[in-house]
Amino acid sequence: MARPLKEIIVNADDFGYDRDSTLATIDCFRAGALTSATIMPKMPATNMAIKFACANPQHAYGVHLTFVRDTLECPVADPRLIPALVGADGAFLPSNQLRLMALLGKLPVSQLCIEIAAQIERVLDGGVPVSHVDSHGHLHKFKPFVVALAQTLPRYGISKVRNVQNQYTAKPLKSPTYWMGAFWRRRIMANFVTTPHFFMSTHGNDPQWIEKILARPMNGVLEVGFHPGSPLHGDAWRNDERLACLAFAAEARKRHVSLINWKDVSARSEIFPVRAVT
Repeated sequence: MARPLKEIIVNADDFGYDRDSTLATIDCFRAGALTSATIMPKMPATNMAIKFACANPQHAYGVHLTFVRDTLECPVADPRLIPALVGADGAFLPSNQLRLMALLGKLPVSQLCIEIAAQIERVLDGGVPVSHVDSHGHLHKFKPFVVALAQTLPRYGISKVRNVQNQYTAKPLKSPTYWMGAFWRRRIMANFVTTPHFFMSTHGNDPQWIEKILARPMNGVLEVGFHPGSPLHGDAWRNDERLACLAFAAEARKRHVSLINWKDVSARSEIFPVRAVT
């Protein structure tokens, strides 16, 4: 029987994306609304994110592994070593193109390993202990990435990887993750240490979704992901997520839910053991 929700990891994605979003994430940390964040290793404000992480080791910091181009995203590794992952300009490919390649088995695992290692080393070299990894666009749920992570992460003593979303406030019938999520989740849980539940906020500062998630009985730890930002430069949705993060954490504390971070889940019975890739 599911128990009342007692522990939540509140994670900020895209830490280092740009100056405004990074400052908004820092504000959420200082307000006590965030417990963890994942750093984008090669973006305009990466160094700002790393500086904050080094000065605030009480939180947990992971790597937001990035393989697709939305704006300025480009590889950390030499593009000549990963030709299947980049375009003629040396930047990453668009998201839909890379997703299709992953589904068709056309992504070389060896090249993914090179880029994963380069991104992790960029954050480690900045002095940040890496607690876990997730990915920009949640690409790590596809098999080539799972295989590459299973081959690469042990080299750095990393075993924790974000799960695939399984908590929703409405049925997203057009979402492939909604239909394929159980299969992808089993593969993540079979190979890495992870949380049993994950919810990505996409509803902005709406108290209804906050109530639905916090009132839902769940066994084990829930991770909730946000993309905090400011209303500047047209990123109104990021500002909505900043406000939602603050409201969510405040309401969770009212309900006596513990806000923990990724470092706190390393030896819990709710977390799944590491096994071989399947």
